[in-house]
Amino acid sequence: MQGALRFGVQVARQKRDQVTRTIERFLVRHPVRPVDPVLGICAYPVAQTPFVLLYDDTELRIHLIIHASADRTAIDLAGVVW
Repeated sequence: MQGALRFGVQVARQKRDQVTRTIERFLVRHPVRPVDPVLGICAYPVAQTPFVLLYDDTELRIHLIIHASADRTAIDLAGVVW
């Protein structure tokens, strides 16, 4: 599990579960969110985590989960494979 070595298994699980809950309980019902001006897709910060979900609101397709402080200009969505 990513982050487990640095932050501990419990913290990594809590953050993973918070991301999953956000998708299942909120974004599924309310997919339309502000569009990131750099990437041109929706960006939604996950409460109580340092993460942002980058997704397409047409089919609620999560492209990436990134750290909120990540340099979004360096992200190339063309490399995302489905």
